[in-house]
Amino acid sequence: MKRLTNIVLKYKIYPMLMFIFSVLLALTVVVQNISIAEILNRLLLNTQQGLIGIMIFTLIVLLARATFNTLNQMMGDKLASIVKFDLRKQVILKRTRAPIGVQINTLTQNIDGITSFFNSYLPQVFKSMMIPLFIIVAMCFIHLNTALIMIVTAPFIPMFYIIFGLKTRDESKDKMTYLNEFSQQFLNKVKGLITLKLFNKTHKTEHELYEESTTFRDLTMKILKSAFLSGLMLEFISMLGIGLVALEAGLGLILFHNIDFKTAAIAIILAPEFYNSIKDLGQSFHTGKQSEGASDAVFELLDQTPQVKKEEPNVNKYQTPIVQLRDVSYRYLDSHLNALNEINIDIHEGDRIALVGQSGAGKSTLAQLIVQNFKPVSGTVSFKYENMKIGFLSQKPYIFGSSIKNNIAMFREYNDGVILKVLEDVGLKQKVSALKDGVHTVIGEGGEMLSGGQMRRIELARILLLNPDLLIFDEPATGLDVKTEQIIQDVLMTAFSNTTMITIAHRAHTIRNANKRIDLKNGYIDSIQNLNRDNAYKGGDER
Repeated sequence: MKRLTNIVLKYKIYPMLMFIFSVLLALTVVVQNISIAEILNRLLLNTQQGLIGIMIFTLIVLLARATFNTLNQMMGDKLASIVKFDLRKQVILKRTRAPIGVQINTLTQNIDGITSFFNSYLPQVFKSMMIPLFIIVAMCFIHLNTALIMIVTAPFIPMFYIIFGLKTRDESKDKMTYLNEFSQQFLNKVKGLITLKLFNKTHKTEHELYEESTTFRDLTMKILKSAFLSGLMLEFISMLGIGLVALEAGLGLILFHNIDFKTAAIAIILAPEFYNSIKDLGQSFHTGKQSEGASDAVFELLDQTPQVKKEEPNVNKYQTPIVQLRDVSYRYLDSHLNALNEINIDIHEGDRIALVGQSGAGKSTLAQLIVQNFKPVSGTVSFKYENMKIGFLSQKPYIFGSSIKNNIAMFREYNDGVILKVLEDVGLKQKVSALKDGVHTVIGEGGEMLSGGQMRRIELARILLLNPDLLIFDEPATGLDVKTEQIIQDVLMTAFSNTTMITIAHRAHTIRNANKRIDLKNGYIDSIQNLNRDNAYKGGDER
């Protein structure tokens, strides 16, 4: 809770606005109910003078109440949106050794679970502070006995929801922790599905997955059980408090004759407002504790997971090539042989390089060294410019279970017009615009499903938004239909006509626009050829 509160204080303008709108909302609640009591009193006494004016005034107050309530909620929604982007950015930039299933689950489910603290719990906190306070102050002047009943009975409501809320927090944390583990186990089993079939272990694995999913279901049901029990207790206490106020007002009006009808009406009308506002906080408190449980999983990843130190790129502004590799060798941790040996390559601005070789020759490893995902065991990779932007267009792009906009912008802030522009460039604007929520449509798991070609065009839109200085093209056109392949090729030749490009080529026709060809063989450079753009390589497919 402390960490979540610190995040709130980071964006002070939003809680300040929530406080102001909640004060105005509380004022309208009191004025509205007093006005309604005045209308009922005049109708009872058959006093028609000024009745229309009071009714119009009450209508205006009702509209003002709805407006302030909406504005308060809007501040919560806006704050939740900002926090989601901020946390996702931190998770994406955090280079950890955590399993990929844990990282993806944290990036999507857990961060989404935190947002209810900001768009549900926090706005209700301000409302539930201001409305009961204003009601008690008003009742102290109108009818002191009602105010005393409210003061005495009100603390029982937060006492119960704090007890249940703490239990919910612990159960929610257990649920999110188990979900992280289950996500990684499921991912591992899917990756090894072929191996499991070969060893006839699919039925056993299916049973294990069923047991794990049942455990997750049971954890979810425990939280729902606490929620229902909490709601029952809150309703009981609220009804008891309202009943006591109604009894006291009725006795004073009918039996003791120490209050008039208007005072009794105000007390009876304001009592549900008083108790309901506190009860709503109890329900939101339950949601807030669920968010706290989800936040523990997020902050655990950000704080406790060992960080992989990212080496600063080697920059040499005096070199002529924009990227230069000198005597670069690389070996994987689980191997005794180098994947690459003594690689020397100069990449000049505007180069179109075709990287050719059989499977296992080291093409993808070389690409990872250039983008700095791998560090050579010997030799150097140097860059002419600092903060050089490198785009990577892969064969298997990853699609997050989030909106189209988030998948393209990678959770950075861009307006919808910019996103639609890059979608138009890759031929997806018409399809996306036809969807109900447009660029805010959720895709991936739990949302709209995309074809393989559409997913690759989504990744191409990411690259267009990045506008890289160097583009590495791992032949994502492989396996695509002719139309999609042509769209990708057209974008590459127009939007990136002046961009330095490296193409990992598996087929000869993909290097027809290259001006340099580098052949790799068994981890060594076999040959480097300067090509004539007008005389494309005419050999067979390179495999």
